[in-house]
Amino acid sequence: MIEAIRRHLKLYIAFLGHNLKNEMMYRANFIILSAMDIFFMGVNVVFFTIIFNNVQTVAGWSYYQMLILIGSVGIVREMAYLTFRQGFLNIGDYIRTGEFDLLLVKPLSPQLHLGFRHISMTESLGEGIMGIILAAIGYYHLPPGSVMAVPLYIIFLFVSLIIYYSFCLIVNSAVFWIIKSQELNTIVYYFMETARYPRDIYRGIGKALFTFVIPISLIATTPASILAGRVSYSLLFLSLSVAGGLLLIGSLIWQVSIRHYSSASS
Repeated sequence: MIEAIRRHLKLYIAFLGHNLKNEMMYRANFIILSAMDIFFMGVNVVFFTIIFNNVQTVAGWSYYQMLILIGSVGIVREMAYLTFRQGFLNIGDYIRTGEFDLLLVKPLSPQLHLGFRHISMTESLGEGIMGIILAAIGYYHLPPGSVMAVPLYIIFLFVSLIIYYSFCLIVNSAVFWIIKSQELNTIVYYFMETARYPRDIYRGIGKALFTFVIPISLIATTPASILAGRVSYSLLFLSLSVAGGLLLIGSLIWQVSIRHYSSASS
């Protein structure tokens, strides 16, 4: 087990170093994309600042609590680009050109190979940096919380990453039938875009839908609630349960879908 983790970690570092060199070859592109991420995160902050100029809270969330929420979305999105997200964007090309054949014969899981091979620092880097800054500003302006708040926040960022990964896995499994993945990636994009609204705005069937089917109400709200001093044990348990259940379902759907793959060379 330890040896397998060590081997995968070495592969991850090797892919990360290789991709970073490629991205830094185009420094202007690197800077422009990062600046654009920061700009659009700034637009979001301005949007919520305007709202909070007219109201004290949104669904019980104060301005600084909302900053933590917005920041958490950016951090989870950057974590996704540092692992699997860019690879899933390219899966349609792999299947259409038959290059997916090569992944099936590699001594590494196709899921991991697909993700690690396209690790990106450029995509969403600015959003990740802005996310950390916003979360820090929000946390600084709130009353002091538990000493375990920050470590627990980091742990549940990874839980949110698992939920995000599982959702991507389920949605992108459809590419084995429809081949083109652009529309699927649009679904995933809006999945994260709508995660920047607090879970407390949902009610009834909508809350159940956005918890168990399309879990946007947990992705950012759970870790943000920890730093914002709003978390409950039931929310932590719910997030862990959804992450585990969704990962299991996603893996099963991926296994079924991959059997539907017919090589382009056959």
